[in-house]
Amino acid sequence: MGFTVVFWSPISGQAGTTSNLIASAALLGLEYSSRLLLLGHLQSEYAAIERGFYPRRTWMNKADVSSDVGIDALLRLLQNRKLEPKLLRDYTLPLLAERLDILPGSNKPDVSFVSSAQDWLVPLLELTKRAYDLVLLDGGSGNLSVWTQALLCQADLLVACLPQNMLKLEQAFSLVEAQLQSNRKHLLVFGQYDPRSALTVQNIKRQFHRREPAYPIVHNTGWLDATQQGEAVRFLFRNRQVPRDHENYPFMQQVRALAQAIINNVGRNKPLFGGKEDDDR
Repeated sequence: MGFTVVFWSPISGQAGTTSNLIASAALLGLEYSSRLLLLGHLQSEYAAIERGFYPRRTWMNKADVSSDVGIDALLRLLQNRKLEPKLLRDYTLPLLAERLDILPGSNKPDVSFVSSAQDWLVPLLELTKRAYDLVLLDGGSGNLSVWTQALLCQADLLVACLPQNMLKLEQAFSLVEAQLQSNRKHLLVFGQYDPRSALTVQNIKRQFHRREPAYPIVHNTGWLDATQQGEAVRFLFRNRQVPRDHENYPFMQQVRALAQAIINNVGRNKPLFGGKEDDDR
């Protein structure tokens, strides 16, 4: 049985939630032996994720995606009790062969999709976890919708993305706490991080009396450009072994640390069972 990992931010537009998810998913696919499924169920979330992996001409035209692929097709089968875990991969698109797949999002407007899919979220996630080691989801950011709340309740691991902003953090931590009932496993990630700021990760943890693991993901212009051009996998592949003095080295090391933390928290850090392909890397 696999694990559900939900990336979410209580603050809208400042923590790089989708960017953090794309980077983690792609590097996990490149460097670990787990089978991963990347989900952005809603139109808005899927478009943002798809943009990171496909050229603009592809993600701009969702008509190119067959109606027999994606979450709408899966839900039809699930509602008719015809969906089995072994069939699930027939409805996804491969990003990294035998490593990372993406499930195309709904063609319906967000409100219409949530209305029809909400009752089927739990059985759908149960099926995906039987077919994949890790299921990575974009939980969105900002106000908690009914759909987002349902996703968070299903998270085996919650990756809470936070901004490097004191005023926003005062609000954010109380919202994070509200999602941590039953001692749910979680990580803190500070996206679009500025290492020159006095508000370092350690200073934030000290001021807010936080003890859980926290990971910065430094702002990187090259990475953001790559995700806008559908070059996420290529960017990470090219920069996997850059030297310490390279401009992309801090970003790569921080994404790698977050990927390792995710694998450790879900118990998939064993060789050939989610473990690193090359321990000397």
